[in-house]
Amino acid sequence: MSVKIQVWDLAVRVFHWSQVLLIAGLWYTGSEGLMAQHQLMAYTLAALLIARICWGFYGSITARFSHFAATPLAAFRYLRQTKPVVGHNPAGAYMIFLLIALVSLQLLTGLATFDNSYISDGPLVRSLSEEWVSLASKIHKLNIDLIIICVAIHVFAALWHSWKHDNVILTLITGKGNYNSGTAAPALKHSWSYFVLVAVLLVVFYFWQGEMLLKFI
Repeated sequence: MSVKIQVWDLAVRVFHWSQVLLIAGLWYTGSEGLMAQHQLMAYTLAALLIARICWGFYGSITARFSHFAATPLAAFRYLRQTKPVVGHNPAGAYMIFLLIALVSLQLLTGLATFDNSYISDGPLVRSLSEEWVSLASKIHKLNIDLIIICVAIHVFAALWHSWKHDNVILTLITGKGNYNSGTAAPALKHSWSYFVLVAVLLVVFYFWQGEMLLKFI
């Protein structure tokens, strides 16, 4: 007998699916040279990501890094014998941390990327040496390929897990999943502080760069 329990809070779900859409949008706008839109999406993703990192320390139990961080041995054992897990599984945790690191690197290098244009140059280009700007630009172009590869692996793993065990994709949409009777529901927090932090960060980014970017859209 199975029971439906709430696994994910609204903050985690909004961040997850917003990140999917924004990464796709960033790839498209970067490829098409729509740099004003590209930078606006980047600042939006940065706000969501910074707030998510903070939420990973004080948010709901399933959102906390300490809850799903695992040793390599635990991840290996999980891959040998996969099963439904309330929250991120030990192997998936490594992909979560890797994607956060790669997306953070992409956003940081974007701030120092040179594209021979006033609007598309990163805001830190004028403050850094030519060597650092060149390095940041190269990393920015290569890192997006790594992100897309990791996203593809992540999607494949989610589809496989949903077919083999429980529908983790649907669970990340609704927040609720089916588990064996007696499975304890995790302690979730209201997500209002996450969205307040996102809003504050967006305001900060707007006064830093947004007003200028909007003129070119």
